[in-house]
Amino acid sequence: MAPDYRVIYAEFHSGEVWGELAVTELSYSLEANSAGPASVKVPLTLFDWSALRPWRVLVYIQRGQQIVWGGPLVAFSLDLENEEAELHCLGLWEYYRRRQITYDAIFVQRDQGAIVQTLLQDFADGTGQYTWNSGPRALTFDSSAVTGILRDRTYRAYERKMVGKAVEDMAGVRDGFDFRIDHAWFGGRIVNTVRFSPPSGTPTDLTLEHGANCDIPSATVDGTNMVTEAVVTGGGEAESQLAAWWYNLPAERDPSRRIPRLSAVQSRQDVIRGDTLTAYAQQVIAEGSTPISIPAVRLYPGTDPGPGDVVPGVQVRARARVGGRLVLDGAYKVTTIGVRLADGGEETTLTLVPGEVFGNVGSAASP
Repeated sequence: MAPDYRVIYAEFHSGEVWGELAVTELSYSLEANSAGPASVKVPLTLFDWSALRPWRVLVYIQRGQQIVWGGPLVAFSLDLENEEAELHCLGLWEYYRRRQITYDAIFVQRDQGAIVQTLLQDFADGTGQYTWNSGPRALTFDSSAVTGILRDRTYRAYERKMVGKAVEDMAGVRDGFDFRIDHAWFGGRIVNTVRFSPPSGTPTDLTLEHGANCDIPSATVDGTNMVTEAVVTGGGEAESQLAAWWYNLPAERDPSRRIPRLSAVQSRQDVIRGDTLTAYAQQVIAEGSTPISIPAVRLYPGTDPGPGDVVPGVQVRARARVGGRLVLDGAYKVTTIGVRLADGGEETTLTLVPGEVFGNVGSAASP
């Protein structure tokens, strides 16, 4: 086990740090707008059965001075032959995907970050206006919660919408946002801070250069999800059902790149506003506007950048030459970071998405 890693566990409900785990192997994944998993192996003889129960504890992975991952223990498995236990954890966001909106919540021209904060505090974390609403009181927010984008949103109690799903849906519309939960020591406690960033990614000057600071062993170009016509349906039935269309007409008509029409239909039954449906349709067109060039990136162990230097949602440049010829050169957003540590060796892989999918593409023009 590399010396710069520690695995800490704390009581979920109070945040009180209980101790450190003797770990022989670990892996974790950081994902934008999602709860990436983690797995840690501990000697069975050192397994604390009384404390390490699913949803009772939070597990944190610390690399050097940074806490790079945190989330609840949700399951564990026992290997009696090798006398080890493997703990299966999910990122802290998973808890907020398990809470529902239990009272009507209506927002008119509120910043989308403020809507997210209110939903989380009122219906999930237990720090909002419904003080009786049981929650771990685990989250803090910083100034990034002011995104500058105003939204109208109505959530009715009878819809039984989950808090996490409501946030993820709002993040996924045009001019939405990325979010993640960062973890850091503050005094003797670990603070979990919700941070927002633009969906196009946070700019950095980081360049991932094949053969210099990383390996890019392969890349794929995938047009499976390309779209030039997007239809998103909302509430209602038959002829009264709401719907919004968005088109990428230049992709169909520009002689230098034209392709036949490719359609996609998405259902959003809980949406009753036309502008919200249009925002979803715009995003479908943006994501399907170009073939997706996806390079596989593996960082060099023990050098910069390392897994503590990159977070999901940042913009990077990826570049690769073969035989002196530039075969890959583009702007990408990091969406997933995967780290595996075993036998003292660290392996870090990055998943990148081209920056083009976050551009403003197409129009509502009739076909």
